[in-house]
This record gives sequence, structure tokens and C-alpha cells, in this order.
Amino acid sequence: MTGQYMRDIETLCGPDIIKTETITYFLSPSGGETFPMALDRAKKVLEYMLENHKNQTVLLVTHSDFGKMLYAAYYNLDWREVLTMFHFGNSELLLLSDDSAPEDTHIFSFDQHNH
Repeated sequence: MTGQYMRDIETLCGPDIIKTETITYFLSPSGGETFPMALDRAKKVLEYMLENHKNQTVLLVTHSDFGKMLYAAYYNLDWREVLTMFHFGNSELLLLSDDSAPEDTHIFSFDQHNH
């Protein structure tokens, strides 16, 4: 999609898209990582963190899409559902904890628009 306009995502990638208020996700990137692949990678990151940082607090900095896949993996949620649940933008914070229910994890949230 390099060099393409965001406004053309629906035309270029439809119907294999998920559209939210702030982002239109295209699900079959040519030569790119799909969301199921990112979810598998997120599971590996969480396994690593649990093995190497058990009983520690860790700040993990990531981009929006991968942050959502970490959230989906941690709470064992469907990745498609997570893409539409909330916007995870720049400078926002999610808390992934056994003491926190999935609906209570968005700590800092700011109005942001990617369209």
C-alpha cells in the first residue's frame, strides 16, 4: 500500500476490510503480516514476558495494531472483535493484568483520527 491514499483503502482492498470510526483495516496485505500472524507473534511475546519477567511490572511500547493483538492474546479474545472494540492510538496505555478485566484495561485514551 506504499504510495496509496488512505481514502482508497476500501476500493483497493475491499471487501476484505474491517472499518471502524477511526481506521479502516485491510486484512490481506500483499506480502505483509496478517492479523492472525501478528496474534501468533503477540502470543510469543507474552510467553517470553511470563517466562523472563514473572511477578514483575513491564512497560512494553508498541504500535497500535500489535498492541491490540497483545490485548487479544492476553485476554484470549477474537482478533476481529478486538479491532472494533476500541481505538488504540499514540501515547495511549493498556493495562494487561490478571487483576484487570478486558473492559477496564484502557488507562489513557485520547481523541485521535487516522482518516
